[in-house]
Amino acid sequence: MSYDSLALRLVTHELRQTLLGSTIRHIEQANPHTFSFKIGRAAQTHWLTLSAHSVHARAHLIQKPPEGQKQSYLADFLTTHLRRGTITAIEQLGWDRILKITVQPVSDELIHPSPKAIIAEFMGKHSNIILIDAVEDRILECLKHIDETMSRHREVLPGETYCLPPQQEKLDPLSLDKATFTELFLSSGPVAVSWRQLFNKIDGLSPTLAKEIVARAEETELWDAYQQVIACLDPRHASPQLLMEGTEPIAASPIPLYQFPNATCQTFETMSEALTAYYEAITLKENIASEQRTLTQALEKQQNLLQRKANGLRADLERAEKSEDYRIQGELLLANLHTITRGQKQVALQNYYSPELETLLIPLNPEQTPSANAQTYFKKYTKAKRGYSLIQQRLAELEAAEEVRCVYEAKVESADTLDSLRALRTEFIENGYLRAQQRGKQQQQRSEGPFRKYTSTNGFQMYVGRNSQSNDLLLRQIAKPRDMWLHAKQIHGSHVIIRNPENRPDIPMPTLLQAAQLAAYFSKAHHASHVPVDYTWARYVVKRKGNVAGYVHYTHEKTLYVEPALPSADNK
Repeated sequence: MSYDSLALRLVTHELRQTLLGSTIRHIEQANPHTFSFKIGRAAQTHWLTLSAHSVHARAHLIQKPPEGQKQSYLADFLTTHLRRGTITAIEQLGWDRILKITVQPVSDELIHPSPKAIIAEFMGKHSNIILIDAVEDRILECLKHIDETMSRHREVLPGETYCLPPQQEKLDPLSLDKATFTELFLSSGPVAVSWRQLFNKIDGLSPTLAKEIVARAEETELWDAYQQVIACLDPRHASPQLLMEGTEPIAASPIPLYQFPNATCQTFETMSEALTAYYEAITLKENIASEQRTLTQALEKQQNLLQRKANGLRADLERAEKSEDYRIQGELLLANLHTITRGQKQVALQNYYSPELETLLIPLNPEQTPSANAQTYFKKYTKAKRGYSLIQQRLAELEAAEEVRCVYEAKVESADTLDSLRALRTEFIENGYLRAQQRGKQQQQRSEGPFRKYTSTNGFQMYVGRNSQSNDLLLRQIAKPRDMWLHAKQIHGSHVIIRNPENRPDIPMPTLLQAAQLAAYFSKAHHASHVPVDYTWARYVVKRKGNVAGYVHYTHEKTLYVEPALPSADNK
């Protein structure tokens, strides 16, 4: 439900009771469209919010100003003209959603400034906050400048005379009698009256209030339903409340709304309190949606990045898979050296390694000897083979990164509170999915991700958990059955995984020793001279249901005794 004429009528009544005769002490701008006024009398202080938001334009009392208050040009301008001024009148202009607050600025012996008025117009995208000279109706300044190119009805600019927005010919709801009402809406017979008819004919009715009259008319006469709603224009009959459907805020209403039979209701003493609760719920909902959108976009960007890298590596892998062709070509050249002479550009040889024994045409360097040509192919084989292994490791690393991304995707989908989403944002920054907001010229620290990563002297990737949650993620999502798992024996510490994307039957001892040193270093025994470290294939490590994070059961283990150490800088 938008901020309608009835809500403004009740708020205006509250403001008269609370703020008349009070002094404006300070004015701040909360955001580009919202201002907070600190207003006090004697020891009492109140905060009034005025918002010209295109969707949530409103005025009401608040307990405290929102965070992020700042001074702006308009806030300074309002402060200059209104600070220490006394509020002398508060009124709603007709049945429009327009609030006028008249202020008498402070006078001294020499200067007697004319009264000023703040006019807040709550009309959707046309909402505005305007300061005028209350004697001349001359606009001094406004939040939104509207010239003739923006509106053909009226200009809202400093120096112009303030005039009301174009008025619609509607009936006054308080002077409308039963005879006129019946003639307008019931003279056509049994045809049901639509809410649009009520909205278009009666002043001060919002779509929600018009729909409420129609909803109540299902149980009583239309005139009686109308009277029930109009009675709440009297503040003594109002019942301010917040209506929610689950976690979804529906409306801040001065009356119960029959059109929402499944809504839960929370009542308040004042309309301002109900509006504060409603807009806090709206803001929370919007913040949650914005945070989810930001995190989802970051994950999609990360997915696209990983996909591009993987596609490139797979193309490299296809080229590296030709390593076996180079070996065969070298072997065939060595076996046929006696048939090859220097200066040949190619040679056709029978491929003894193929079941079909087809003839293989092998290019040669005519400037090299047959033996040198064979060695060239063996060098290509060695280089391609080494590249193949490296590409497999990098693909495994990308696969691990995608597993982590999928875990976070599930976390974002299940997060339903702003605190949980903000905690995920912190993790996203740590993992490099989002950039931290930089202050001044301070350099952004490089993200380290959920795991510590090292490369062994044999070229194996080694992952080290940072905490119990990271250890769980490493074991549940990253480790494959043929990866090697290490942990300090019966000592609290990090899990270590040696990635083995090629499923080799064993891990080289230098790599095992380096990984064991890491497991010892990131354990409670890192100050000891020798630490026992168990290692076994990841398929033999089980995390039982209900276990505390980080605790596992494993079998088929062997033990190494190593000195805690980190790999050299070249291996990080």
